[in-house]
Amino acid sequence: MSAGAPAAAPLSSLEIAYGFPLGLEPGVAALPRTPGVSPRAALEGVLLDALRRPPCVVSFSGGQDSSALLALAVTVARREGLPDPVPVTLVFPGAKATDESVWQRVILDRFALTEHVRLEFTDELDALGPYAQRVLGTHGLVWPFNLHFHLPIVEVARGGSLVTGFGGDELARSSVSVHAERMLRQRRIGGVRDAAHLGYRLSPRPVQRVREHFRAAAVARQVPWLTPRGTSQLTRALRRDYVFPLGWGRVLRQVVWRMRYFTVCRRDFDVMAAPYDVRVSHPFVEAPVLQALAEAGSFAGLGHRRQILEALLGDLLPQTTLERVTKATYTDPLWTATAQRFAAAWDGRGVDAELVDPEALRRAWAVEPRPITSTTLLQAAWLAGHRAG
Repeated sequence: MSAGAPAAAPLSSLEIAYGFPLGLEPGVAALPRTPGVSPRAALEGVLLDALRRPPCVVSFSGGQDSSALLALAVTVARREGLPDPVPVTLVFPGAKATDESVWQRVILDRFALTEHVRLEFTDELDALGPYAQRVLGTHGLVWPFNLHFHLPIVEVARGGSLVTGFGGDELARSSVSVHAERMLRQRRIGGVRDAAHLGYRLSPRPVQRVREHFRAAAVARQVPWLTPRGTSQLTRALRRDYVFPLGWGRVLRQVVWRMRYFTVCRRDFDVMAAPYDVRVSHPFVEAPVLQALAEAGSFAGLGHRRQILEALLGDLLPQTTLERVTKATYTDPLWTATAQRFAAAWDGRGVDAELVDPEALRRAWAVEPRPITSTTLLQAAWLAGHRAG
């Protein structure tokens, strides 16, 4: 890490080995209830703050989340007499799975947006490419492992603000997951399996932890580079993470807001953007929006992703965007020949050998598709060698 540069949020050895932050952030309090504020109004408030700090850049892939935020940001800007937000898109001509140009054009044409910054790359955004090395060398190990994808977008936003769609996927999954709550609200149980699930969710937390132990153990076994000790530690950590309070509103206020998965990401985005005087916002997981969603979804959530988007922004998004079920993937630009060469020549140093089996990790890196969750370990190994050098 460069002297005087802001430091990234520290990750534990287990989090590095697993590839994701775990548990709740110590010292972060649950969000209070805020009745009377609609999610739409809360989203508009967050976006208005960003628009008042131009240039307001929207990280725009063309997916549902970034399309929704760009559509609402344009609407708010024009209503308030502010400059339009600037959509910025990363383009990878050699990676077809990333191409969402058709979906981008749907939104750009609908709102008559003439400014669209397209940044084209080949292998520069590799997990160990020049942009990643700049971030890692300046701030240390960061998360998410593709955080550096946003460095060129931050450079466009210099002196202004950046809006990302981070958290949209996770919110949609959390709303779908409250199955027991929906059964209680509707007073209808579909069958034996539903009855068993409802009984489990109404059981005391110690009982739930026993069941979740087996689910966590199954997930931990799917991380083939962990040692037996690493598998055991990850199982215990995941078992704690899998037990949630009853009610979607409580989950958002008490768990989602405090999860390290989100707090580490928010911190590291801010750390990376600070040298460029850029203020970053992730509207879907900002406090006012989570509070408003918790009130609107109340006990049983708001349904699937499409139902959430229709409830919040159905008047702005075209039906084709709302109905979309496909999604771009960005593994290919992350693991190009640069990362593959380092992985092939890796000497086994730079990882916690009590948790990670270097030979098993090397085998995982030698076959396609490379496990994307191991990218944090790849960057940790490179960083250890970089510091030693």
